[in-house]
Amino acid sequence: MSRFFVFAFLCLLWNVSGGPCRMSPLATFLTDDQQKTLHNIIVLARNAGVSEDMVKESMDEYLAEILSPEKLVELKAAHDEFERQRRGKREASEFEKPEPKKVFDIIDQFTSDYQKFYEEPIVNRKRNF
Repeated sequence: MSRFFVFAFLCLLWNVSGGPCRMSPLATFLTDDQQKTLHNIIVLARNAGVSEDMVKESMDEYLAEILSPEKLVELKAAHDEFERQRRGKREASEFEKPEPKKVFDIIDQFTSDYQKFYEEPIVNRKRNF
């Protein structure tokens, strides 16, 4: 019974989100031990108060040590694609983004028929019962 609910939830999540969340390329290119080591490097650097640029440099150095040059190029390409898809909405140009509707525009959209009704003269609104 619980398997059914898990399956139903996953189907719902798939339909709502447009598919599963993409995994980070680091999760696909690195083993679990390598991921843990990379995590420890990042945590230690941040706890030491190092700038984010230095953290990224230490990450790049570690990745260059453990991956072949070909795999490193593949990882960077996959990471760039991952970031592009993940942050694509934020990087849209002004012309691609629709202007947000104002609250009054939304209210007018749903109340325009009522406004027309009350603007008509009472003679036109008489109803036959």
